[in-house]
Amino acid sequence: MMKIIYKNNRIEGRKSELPIIELSSSFMKKNIINEGTINVKFGNWLGTFTLKKNEQLTENVIALEKKSLPFDIPAHLPYEMNYKGNTLHIGPIIAFIAVKKTRNLTHKLLEQNKDRFEDYKEIGGLLFVCSGDAIDFSKETIEGYYYNPNATDALTRWKKGTFPFPDSIFKKLTLPMEKERELQKKLENKVFNTNRFSKLDLWRAFSSNNNLRNYLPYTIEYESIGALSRMVQNFETVYVKPVIGLKGIGIFMIKYEEDYFSITNHEKEKKYFKSISEVDLYLTTIIGNERYLIQQGIPTIHKNKHVDFRLYFQKDKYHRWVCQGTLGRVGQEGSVITNLQQIAHLADGLKAIKIVFHESEEEAKRILYETINVCIHLCQALQGKLGHYGDIALDVIIDQHQKPWILEVNNGYGTKSLRALNDMDLLKRLKTTPFQYAKSLAGF
Repeated sequence: MMKIIYKNNRIEGRKSELPIIELSSSFMKKNIINEGTINVKFGNWLGTFTLKKNEQLTENVIALEKKSLPFDIPAHLPYEMNYKGNTLHIGPIIAFIAVKKTRNLTHKLLEQNKDRFEDYKEIGGLLFVCSGDAIDFSKETIEGYYYNPNATDALTRWKKGTFPFPDSIFKKLTLPMEKERELQKKLENKVFNTNRFSKLDLWRAFSSNNNLRNYLPYTIEYESIGALSRMVQNFETVYVKPVIGLKGIGIFMIKYEEDYFSITNHEKEKKYFKSISEVDLYLTTIIGNERYLIQQGIPTIHKNKHVDFRLYFQKDKYHRWVCQGTLGRVGQEGSVITNLQQIAHLADGLKAIKIVFHESEEEAKRILYETINVCIHLCQALQGKLGHYGDIALDVIIDQHQKPWILEVNNGYGTKSLRALNDMDLLKRLKTTPFQYAKSLAGF
């Protein structure tokens, strides 16, 4: 780790209009650097400095004129230095976009996110929290609050400042597409997670992929009664869902039972209809102009309860997808969804597999391993199709033949279920690992 010293006065010996940076003779000798001009990189900002040797500086200390930078770089933080191609890169500088509006970036919200920085000693550098509307493309700066690792209380933990465009950005929300694209261009695709996508987008992206399509339920857009009729004829059960869904709201399960159709909604209310035209009329009356999809239903009933699994995947510092943990969710009897409001039972994924399939520990591990392997293949394929991701949760069904089916990819997932299970180790990994990946993206 290295340290920055700011000199309030003009550094002596300047012979040009360029600002001066001073390095120790030992650092310059170690990296084969000669006096002259040098490029200095903070985040995405690059400036040219006159380089001077300072015999009084220790190896891991640099000196800068206070006014040489058009943004805030706190001097008391520990940084790393990389020297390559006459450029001295100082960092990492990482932004976490936590909210859309600055007015929502309250001290309470900052404190709610402090556990994301528990592994600061492994990351170092300047880590700051900001809002989407605080990004200034004209000046290439972002206003926010940086994390102070030396703080002794909540009041001194967060310091406001104006920072350069960072080396990398981790975000948990959707930005306007134009802003997203411009950020990706400026930071050379070092912004993750990119914007959310729907179940329909997922199907369309991978339905032509022979290795993945067999693990995705067949999905089409609900555009006509013909689309609904074809799906009901082809599959024993189908689900009608909002293209952009949230917490299972607006989901309908449709089944053909003997000589009538049954429809169950997310509140467990059940209705019966004699014809598909009656079903279509009923649904379109409720749906209106909203976009909906129709999805193949996968049999997962366990004692009249739906069962699914959530698997958490993140990229580590080596850019490898890692399964951080798994969760089994058993819905309430008669419910068509398994969100937290209608869950009867939560358990670790392995334990849930053993209970549902009545399998031994060894066989349950095999099923889980195969499920994780399929999910990792999808994770690896995401970046080429749907964006840059490093922190996602996959909702998966395992059918009666022990085959996994990937229902959905969530990059804005919550952690209430894990808190209900009191799985604090997994929670910590999920909170902190993205900054290891962000640091690696930053080049450190």
